[in-house]
Amino acid sequence: MLTRLRRLWRAARSLPVLRPLLGAADRLWWARTIRRARVVDVAYVALQLGRAVSPRGAVRAYVTGGFRRGLSLNPLFSERLVSEQLPDSARVPALYAYLVTDPARIDTSLAWDAPAHAARADSAAVPGSPLASAWRALEAGASVPLRGGARVDLADLHAAARSVLEGSADASPVDLTGASLVLRWTLDAADADAAALRAPLEVLDAEGADRDSRRLVLAVGDAPADVRLLAAQLALGDPRIVLTERISDSPGAVAAGVRVIERDSGGNLDAASLHALVSASGGPVAPIWLGPDGTVVSAGILVRDGRPWRAWSGHPREDVEGAAAEIAVAALDAPVRAYTAGRDGEPRTLTAAAVRGRAPSRPPLMPADAEDSPAPAARRGLVLSPPGDVPRMLRHPESFALPDGTVVPRLRWAIKTGAPAGPRGESWGETHFARSLAAALERLGQYAAVDARPALARATGDLDDVVLSLRGPHELALPPAAHRLLWIISHPDEVTAEEVRDADTVYAASAPWARRATERFGVAVRPLLQCTDAHRFRPQGLQRTADLVFVGTARGIARPSVVEPVRAGRPVRVYGPDWRGYIPGSAIAATHIANDRLPAVYEAAGAVLNDHWPAMQREGFVSNRLFDVVAAGGRAISDEVDGIAELFGSAVRTYADVPALLELTAAPLDTHFGTDAEIAERSERIRAEHSFDARARTLLDDVMAAAARI
Repeated sequence: MLTRLRRLWRAARSLPVLRPLLGAADRLWWARTIRRARVVDVAYVALQLGRAVSPRGAVRAYVTGGFRRGLSLNPLFSERLVSEQLPDSARVPALYAYLVTDPARIDTSLAWDAPAHAARADSAAVPGSPLASAWRALEAGASVPLRGGARVDLADLHAAARSVLEGSADASPVDLTGASLVLRWTLDAADADAAALRAPLEVLDAEGADRDSRRLVLAVGDAPADVRLLAAQLALGDPRIVLTERISDSPGAVAAGVRVIERDSGGNLDAASLHALVSASGGPVAPIWLGPDGTVVSAGILVRDGRPWRAWSGHPREDVEGAAAEIAVAALDAPVRAYTAGRDGEPRTLTAAAVRGRAPSRPPLMPADAEDSPAPAARRGLVLSPPGDVPRMLRHPESFALPDGTVVPRLRWAIKTGAPAGPRGESWGETHFARSLAAALERLGQYAAVDARPALARATGDLDDVVLSLRGPHELALPPAAHRLLWIISHPDEVTAEEVRDADTVYAASAPWARRATERFGVAVRPLLQCTDAHRFRPQGLQRTADLVFVGTARGIARPSVVEPVRAGRPVRVYGPDWRGYIPGSAIAATHIANDRLPAVYEAAGAVLNDHWPAMQREGFVSNRLFDVVAAGGRAISDEVDGIAELFGSAVRTYADVPALLELTAAPLDTHFGTDAEIAERSERIRAEHSFDARARTLLDDVMAAAARI
């Protein structure tokens, strides 16, 4: 009933007549909920607004649009940080969403550890959220520990906020005496989500005897108010963090031998890439520079015929990673660079590290006293254009002998996905599906790259021999290529006749739908089921538990496959980002799980819960999660889809309705599945017949057959 009411309420908002009225009702409800929580710091809000404000006025400013600009009602609460962790927070204020959910494990600030506070025994004595508990303590004159260890009271928090909002950060030279590592980070409006700070904070706290001598200098002169406030709190809690207006104004003296990392505004990199820059020896280094679409902006400046050019610009990242571990360049060219003070050396680009940032609006600068750079060696089917031409990579034909003795050309494959570029795309199943397929094609001697949706028509697409579009929730127009393949893996109800007719070869992950589509569109559609990465999903001999596991998002609905077993008291562990509000927080194991952890989780689960989009269930598209679970030696409980029984035997049990689901999830789970020997036999068969390697060989054979007919 609650789910149905939510759907009706959301649908009503799309009606022009009702939208303003419902929007006003929403704001009144948000304001009422926030006021009743008693977590509003009026003085803190007044500092951000630049004027005196009443408690009601503070909440009104927040719910009528302030939350979208990063306005915070409490110094221990970061609007944008919390918004990343909760469902529907793109539409509703994050503070409201936080207050009406189970907040015990939600991070509310990078400067204060809310989950750790929630775990303290004395916090349970105060009703409400960890934020409310800590706020009551501050109002009563107590202190709270910030990240870095320092304890602060409310006066300290207000003074820190006042220093960056009413005055300015200290412009005097930063004292870096005794520093062993200096991280210089420039922040601006592009860093409003604070993602830019996660990597340097992790490196600052990494284990090592020199932890106390590391320094993080934050230049906040062009940063928005919420980022300035966060930076002020970080510096308040950790003496190793220093604020300044601009790096150029107060660089600070660095002793010879000290490692220095400098980051321009807008450049984001993960902790692994930053660690690589910190530990690199020799001369100055930089990571690969990736643009917003995920393609390479620059792998460093090279010089030919007296002209500078950005190496591998417009290429997929795989081309640079396949070139070498390091690339000698005439000059570094990235929003992040590293060097050791007082030491010279040849500049290099580290291909295992990457920074994401806006593409430059200016051409590359000629390095001082630069000579022509050596031409990059021919790699991944590419060679540098001849002297006199504009420097760019050209196709360089190669061949490869398969294990069966067949000699095939080493083609360049571009696998197109509907996933967004960057960190957001890492949570998309299409991203990992495409990477596993690319790895399988590489094992067949091919060169394969994965393009996110923004790179659908990347500038170097003319170098690709084969374009393969993975059709999921988004239509992907096929760019020109010698061979254009379409593989429909989900959302069959949205596939159009134009999409199918535009491809040279069409596959579908459902045999019955492929037959019907062939008749409907008048184009041959070949069945090619989803599959698994047999190199990762294989039994490890782990002991099964009694837990039921689910991995995935809530999709904005109370999915019965998860909600009903939880309501019935089954031991369910959910890994997914947007389940708060649908199930108790105690059932949420984590909001994210690394893809490389899935094989062990699947094998050790008593059973993995699974369901399908309605169209996939109706049209016989079997989820690739079932292939992964069974390949890993696990068992699954799924809604009914044509073909599951034949594929997975007694390793997967299906249900038609909620009573059947509850029966299958009742203990003991072993009674619902086959024997261990039967599960192991089915696992081996799936890995042999339904692997990405098998699918890659099918695709390659079909392309070779099509080429022979031309």
